[in-house]
Amino acid sequence: MMDNGSNNKASAEKAEGRHVSRRKALAALGAGTIAAAGAAMLLPKGIVFGETVSESVYGEGDGCCGAIPVTIAELRSDSATAVVGTVYYVTDAGREGELYYDPADTGTVDDNGTVFVSVSGKRFKRSTGRFPANLYNVRWFGAKGDNTADDSAAFQAAIDKAQQNYAVDKTGGTVYVPPGKYKVSGLTVREPYITIKGDGYGASILMNHSTSAAVLDIQRETGVTSSMNSFELRDLMIKNNVNRLAGDYPLVSARQLVSSRFTNVVFRNSNAFEGGNGYNGSGLKILNGFELTFTNCAFSHFLKGYAVDLPSQSLNVGNVHFLDCLWMYCAHGLLIGRGTSSMHNSTLLSNPKFVGWQGGNYVKEGKVKYAQTTVVSTPAANQVTLADPTRFESGQVVLVGSESRLAPALITAVSGSTITLDRSVSPAPAAGDTVLQGTVAVLSGWCAQEVKLNIGHFEGYDVGLLASNHLGLITLDGVHAGNSSNIVVIDDEVKSLTLQNSRVFATDTAGLWPNWFTAIRITKLDSNDNMIMLDNNIIEGGGAYVSYAGREIVNQTNFEPKVRIRDRRNGAVYSGAFDQSFSGNVTIGGTWNGPHLIMGTYHLWIDATGALRTKNGVPTGDLDGNPV
Repeated sequence: MMDNGSNNKASAEKAEGRHVSRRKALAALGAGTIAAAGAAMLLPKGIVFGETVSESVYGEGDGCCGAIPVTIAELRSDSATAVVGTVYYVTDAGREGELYYDPADTGTVDDNGTVFVSVSGKRFKRSTGRFPANLYNVRWFGAKGDNTADDSAAFQAAIDKAQQNYAVDKTGGTVYVPPGKYKVSGLTVREPYITIKGDGYGASILMNHSTSAAVLDIQRETGVTSSMNSFELRDLMIKNNVNRLAGDYPLVSARQLVSSRFTNVVFRNSNAFEGGNGYNGSGLKILNGFELTFTNCAFSHFLKGYAVDLPSQSLNVGNVHFLDCLWMYCAHGLLIGRGTSSMHNSTLLSNPKFVGWQGGNYVKEGKVKYAQTTVVSTPAANQVTLADPTRFESGQVVLVGSESRLAPALITAVSGSTITLDRSVSPAPAAGDTVLQGTVAVLSGWCAQEVKLNIGHFEGYDVGLLASNHLGLITLDGVHAGNSSNIVVIDDEVKSLTLQNSRVFATDTAGLWPNWFTAIRITKLDSNDNMIMLDNNIIEGGGAYVSYAGREIVNQTNFEPKVRIRDRRNGAVYSGAFDQSFSGNVTIGGTWNGPHLIMGTYHLWIDATGALRTKNGVPTGDLDGNPV
């Protein structure tokens, strides 16, 4: 039996810290080092099979290893005795972690995540010994991740905590998103050097339930024109779960974003997965973005909007790289360089895949929606009267305007020759501007200077790439283009366009759409000063395929671009007006069954005797036809 002195001593030790020996050992380190070292000493190296985490940390009693189990409510109510050197382990579900008492701090505000202030003014702070500096777990601030509770306030608190570091020493922080489905909207990032990171896009999911607010808005304070640099979003999914309001309401928006990265991020529009036609809504919009990198990102099911829009309204923007990214069932995949008086520098797409509709079903199921005409008038800010309304339908996406006025929209109604859009188009379209209906994988807009697509894939799109620019240097190299109506549509100027080392084909066994399929379609030019080159492509036609004969380039204008076709398939044909002038000799091959000159239906070749021969029709032998 203990004597009274021993009994009193035990009671005092329990009041101080329950497991005194460990606490005293930690206290010997000093208050200045407990934050860095305490947590590393606390937790067991392993959890015994069959134990709960709580049992492993605390044992079967009320604590172990010197850690005092405590709730946040107990800390705030002064129920836990504040002792320097004691490690307190918060047991609130999802908010677990080690804290310590800092007697020297009398001013830090309770942030509900990393600092808790008791009713008597004591500050209990999270130990960062086991965590990287400036890392803030959204669960520390009360996020549930159950797709029911609104976690917006908890997320914003974690972001704000990271942002406070910038004001102090120009650093930022990482907002960590553990696995879960987090219902959030209206989040803002207003300081540089912020990273929002999850545990993978299949695990950490931000669920949008707002019909108009962005899940995430990234920019300096409204009205401030300075850039927002060094932002990163990675290893998570942003998913829309409601029908967004009509108009331009992206899930994520940014302004003047510079030197920033998106890595392993999925932007997904829901509803279509459950058999629906897809919610209204768009994915990501970045105004005046510069030096941006997207790696292994995916954009899915934006059937009635755009996936990525990069408009430009200032000088020296662009330099955007997309590496190994996927666009799946997106009406407008990537819009580059829409804008006014700017120059959108180079855009590189390496190994991208754009799927507007899966395989031959694009043709077989009547998914071909390509239609193009011009504006006659604009009865209202959201209405356009068309020169030819044939094939225009309600519920289809369109690009309306020309040059700096080009804008995406959705047709909500068709009445005679007038279409009504889901948004006001500003600046207003002018008479003669383009209205292009249908899915477009990539738009190289008025301000785009250079676009290079390397080893890419277009499938089931009405237009693979729409060139509507006056600075354009466009290269498509190693493209697999299957069942897409037009691989490239030129609807303005393009100084140089190259399609090379690519395979183009379309399946149309019933012959429903043979006139819609072209490698390059020219619908508008402002001058003759355009160079078009098709080099070393396989453009398949005949049999079960749409015939591409004569459809490598279809020119619907009166201008005459400079054209060069080098095709390993016999019978490469250019259709349309063009004028070529040469300095020096021009040599044309001679044999009847090899390369020779074809003009319309007439063939011209040199026979074995050296005579020039011609025939109206395909020759069947060396001496077929008539000598010239």
